[in-house]
Order: sequence, then C-alpha cells, then structure tokens
Amino acid sequence: MLPLFRIMKAVGFILLLSSLLFVACQQAEETFNQQAPHNKYILCRGTALYLNNGQKWPANKETTEGIDMMLRQIQSFETPADTTAYHVLGDSLMSDYLYIINYCVDMGPAHEMIHSYLFPIHEIIVPMQLGGQATCEAQYVKLTDYLGRYHEYFE
Repeated sequence: MLPLFRIMKAVGFILLLSSLLFVACQQAEETFNQQAPHNKYILCRGTALYLNNGQKWPANKETTEGIDMMLRQIQSFETPADTTAYHVLGDSLMSDYLYIINYCVDMGPAHEMIHSYLFPIHEIIVPMQLGGQATCEAQYVKLTDYLGRYHEYFE
C-alpha cells in the first residue's frame, strides 16, 4: 500500500507541475501599441518610440524639467582633456536621471512611452561615469543626440 501511495503522490505532483507550466506558458494577449504608426523610431532592446496618433505624448512636469536640466548640462559642457570631467558630468546626469525616475508616478500609455524613452539614457550615462576617454567621448555624443529627441515626442 505504501508504494502505491508514493506513486499516486508522484503522479499528483507531476500533474500539478505540468498544469502550472501550461498556465505559465500561455501567450498573453497584449493590445497596447501592437501596431505602431509609420513615424516610429526604434530604440535598443526592442522598445519603440513614436508619436501618439501624430501628437506628442504628455509628460509630467518633473520629467520635462529633468530632461531639460540634462540638456543644459550637456550643452554647457566643454570637452575636457581627461576623463575626470566626463565622470563628474556622468554623476551629475545620473542625479538628474534619478530625479526623473523618483517623480515618475503617472500610469497609462504615455507613462509606458516615457519609460521607453528613459530606459536607454541609463545605459548611455553609466559608461560615461566609469569609462576611459574614448568611451566617455562616444557616450557624450550619443547622449547629446538622444536627449535632443525628447521634445520631438513629448510635451
């Protein structure tokens, strides 16, 4: 009787695990932004940035202020001869980035689009905080170009 109980227990456990696996692997139907307009701009890691039916997405005041603070720092930065200034700039830009993230409280499609825009900024700033001269210079150029696109998509 004891071996039969163990077999039934094992079969029950296998059925439970397979049921959980089946439920977990079901395709979730996502309708948000499945068909992006023709004016989309593809970013890294599969995120897409595009206009809201031809209009700019609304953004909260703190997000726009934070991006504008970053733009001012980038525009007033004088190209240094060493990496220390780039590292200091990277630290300051990261502080502004965290300001934006800390005030990110909205929900909905505009909020998702803001995150699609914000995600790559972190990946551009971190190498500027830690990298050598060539890396810092390359990241500075990327960030300058990228931050310049904010006002094309958000108001």
